[in-house]
Amino acid sequence: MNFPVGPVISKGNVTYNITDVAGQLVSKSFNGYIIQSVRGDFIEEGALFFRDGEMIGCIVECLAVEKTLKGNEALPFFMNQTKGNGFYQCVSLVRSQVDLITAFDEKLLVNKIALKELPRLIPLVFSPKFERSESKVDSLQNYGLGELK
Repeated sequence: MNFPVGPVISKGNVTYNITDVAGQLVSKSFNGYIIQSVRGDFIEEGALFFRDGEMIGCIVECLAVEKTLKGNEALPFFMNQTKGNGFYQCVSLVRSQVDLITAFDEKLLVNKIALKELPRLIPLVFSPKFERSESKVDSLQNYGLGELK
């Protein structure tokens, strides 16, 4: 993921209470994003974007399986990551930077999320969501390297 860099206003380990962190950011009319990296079966990254204290966008990526999810599709994956094993950072941006991110990729946008609805989106425990497709393993055999599995 490649987003503008700004001051890191808070950071910590995952598992964390996303409801508390988001509540603090909402109360400050935060512009920026929470970015997190967790390790399940693979390393997953996710970002939740804020504009004037509202959660407006989300993206989740797992490069090992070449999968990127955006917007409403990514939100459950991001919330699942908050129960994983990794770290997070809250990166502050100016409003125009957030606007540029969403202007260049409107698929990031999510339906409006009320802070009081957030707890019901969060699972109790982390569960790996990404799986490697079998076609990757089969492609080794195409090059005569099947024994490298």
